[in-house]
Amino acid sequence: ATVNSGGEGQDPAMEQLLRERNAIDNSMKSATSVLNQAASVRTELRSQGASLRGVSGTMATILGNIPGVNTLIEKIRKKRQQDDRVVSGVVAGCILFTIWYLFG
Repeated sequence: ATVNSGGEGQDPAMEQLLRERNAIDNSMKSATSVLNQAASVRTELRSQGASLRGVSGTMATILGNIPGVNTLIEKIRKKRQQDDRVVSGVVAGCILFTIWYLFG
């Protein structure tokens, strides 16, 4: 079988092989693009992580230098826990009342 370079009258098996090769090339280009994007995201996440570690160290230094900030933060945390318990109790009561109303 002779193979023409013009694409007309080629062997059907050869045409199928060329289509498969083009499909594989396109898949490889897509995979390369995705891998490049993943590498870029990884680099950005590492950069952000380093920035956050720096901010965390700076905050620890500031908190150590200012007396009373730790106690203020602790009071805020305790108040928030208390508020969370109250909201949880109200939600639980509403759920129990709804169940009692539906099945009672």
